[in-house]
Amino acid sequence: MRFPDDVPTLTDGVVTLRAHQPADLPRIVQQATDPESVRWTTVPHPYAESDAVDWTTNVLPKGWATDSTYGFAIEHEGLFAGSVDLRMRGELEAEVGFALHPGARGSGVMRRALDLLLDWGFGRGVEVVYWRAFVGNWASRRIAWRLGFHFGPTIPRLLPQRGEQRDAWTAWLGADDPREPVEPWLVPPVLEADDVRLRPWREADGPRLVEAANDAVLREWIPDTPLPRSLEAVPAYLTRVHVGAATNGRLAWCVADAGTDVALGNVALFEFEDEPDDLTAQVGYWSHPAGRGRGVMTAALRLATDWAFGRSAEGGLGARRLYLLTSVRNDGSRRLAERAGFEHVGTERGSAPLAAGGYEDNALYDRLREEETAPTT
Repeated sequence: MRFPDDVPTLTDGVVTLRAHQPADLPRIVQQATDPESVRWTTVPHPYAESDAVDWTTNVLPKGWATDSTYGFAIEHEGLFAGSVDLRMRGELEAEVGFALHPGARGSGVMRRALDLLLDWGFGRGVEVVYWRAFVGNWASRRIAWRLGFHFGPTIPRLLPQRGEQRDAWTAWLGADDPREPVEPWLVPPVLEADDVRLRPWREADGPRLVEAANDAVLREWIPDTPLPRSLEAVPAYLTRVHVGAATNGRLAWCVADAGTDVALGNVALFEFEDEPDDLTAQVGYWSHPAGRGRGVMTAALRLATDWAFGRSAEGGLGARRLYLLTSVRNDGSRRLAERAGFEHVGTERGSAPLAAGGYEDNALYDRLREEETAPTT
């Protein structure tokens, strides 16, 4: 196909996909030199107008001429707003690529552009479209999630970037798949009561995470904790936390002092068993040494469980039953659970790992939404 003559114009009335034009060059350079574009794409760095000219006069035309890569400019409100492309992998498979001008971010432009591109590609006989992105590119991942992509494994050192091999997320979308999220993307709401704040974990919490990870008491009761033992391990740990939320696997809050916002512990919901109107989830928690003996974790556990049952102004999961497990020897954790309204209902034999190896019994506690008894104080 000839560029630009054979490049179709696709539009939904708000966003238009078309061939790139010489008038786009200044905004192409702006996009390619934007820090986020440099961080998450493979554009040359530094990037000059000559790079944009080469791309639009050589690279793009070659892709169309060889039917290997179909690249489109995104136009929104009369301006170049970014680029999308389909990179063919045989006759029935293709990979999607996309990047947005910083001035068009946050306006829903990319979702519209990709809907147009996918309709066009699937209409030409493509059966599966793949998506790959560097680990940590949350903006790209959220777009893929909204479009209904199925997420696959994270593959180490999969994608090159300026002489370095970087880990990558992967996903795919079939021609007949609905364009809607496959699973919820959990977002921990900020909850506050009794001088305690529950909020998402942040990079600035790294030192507190490391202190907790190296605390002898915490490691006695949670010997297999994934907490980062060094500051260098914090980014990977936080990525794991955020991926858990993005895949409907785990919702974790930082328990912080409401006055200082300093991290004091963690409360999490996971192991979701979701039947219609019958959601069950497991609760887990740990405390930083500075959070012990102050009633902090009791208040945090009440906040999290009340939200999970749907009893707070921020909504909730509408859970019917929540349960937790703690070592039968962990008297502090057991008292905490009871103060937060959980009832001891049994014992799981040999399910709690020991720091020295082997296993011991776990005490099983649960709490039901329909229970009317208020938590003890």
